[in-house]
Amino acid sequence: SEVRIEAELTRVFEKFDKNGNGFIDEDELKSVLIAMGHKPTDADISTMMSEILSTPREPGSPQNPSQAAPGQISFGQFEAWYNSSMFFQIKKEQNGQEMLEDEEEDNYLTLDCPEGGCASKFWWVVTYPLCAILFCTMPDVRHPKYKRNWKLAVFEFVASLVWIGIFSNWLYECIVVVSNTLKIPVAVSAVTLLAGGTSVPDLLSSYVVARNGQGDMAVSSSIGSNIFDVTVGLPLPWLLYCMINGKAFDLGAKGSKGIASSILLLILMLGAVIATIMCMRWKMTKSLGVVMLVFYVLYVIFYLLQKLPPDCNADKIGVFQMPF
Repeated sequence: SEVRIEAELTRVFEKFDKNGNGFIDEDELKSVLIAMGHKPTDADISTMMSEILSTPREPGSPQNPSQAAPGQISFGQFEAWYNSSMFFQIKKEQNGQEMLEDEEEDNYLTLDCPEGGCASKFWWVVTYPLCAILFCTMPDVRHPKYKRNWKLAVFEFVASLVWIGIFSNWLYECIVVVSNTLKIPVAVSAVTLLAGGTSVPDLLSSYVVARNGQGDMAVSSSIGSNIFDVTVGLPLPWLLYCMINGKAFDLGAKGSKGIASSILLLILMLGAVIATIMCMRWKMTKSLGVVMLVFYVLYVIFYLLQKLPPDCNADKIGVFQMPF
């Protein structure tokens, strides 16, 4: 809870720090507190401002006092005051209550119709077949009668992997059929829809940990999952194929053409991502998100230029070709 408050405090402070110099004035202080869910009056703000200005800056704080205009406070001063104020305790209690409510709502998987509006009922109808399959084949280990049962936990883990494999295969087959029906090159669908669909679990897990203040875990999860895909997800099926059939797996002319350039592009993109995060001073900002989206668009364009048009011969695949 405290980590979540600290992350929210940093995000809100940076949002209302208009000039980005690390300081806010009295009006911005009121906006910050309101955004945090508090309702201070103008008299309260004046008193708080006096208290915060009397709070010494923390050692090693990056803000330079000479940069601050009269009546401005740094993030270090604000954070030190906020953590010792009644607002922190109120926010902590609110977060604790929200977490309890979320745990109660998500306590067990149920097939009952929700009590919400039309949107929730529509989503319940759409997802009912999937939820029913999982409900019948995978017991909810959050139920008290299933707790401390390691055998059931292992079964649940294996069953989850099986269903992930089934859903991934369905996703692949459906994309191939739809692409061929709509005359869309499979390469376009693979690098957009298929790649995006298989990355949804990474997106959700990164979103959850980022909201809890673990931004480094979100970045590590995204990068680590892609490294796992390349170093384990690709070689393992090839290894099993070679062991079962006793011969090497032939990618063919179209499949092997451009692998070296794709791997080089992947390495360059990873380096660019790390360099961009360093330039942003290891902070998850809107600018960083925009840069990441630009990197993705550039990667898709470069990849498609190598693979399109699909009716080229085996020696000349794509509009743009690397010499290797």
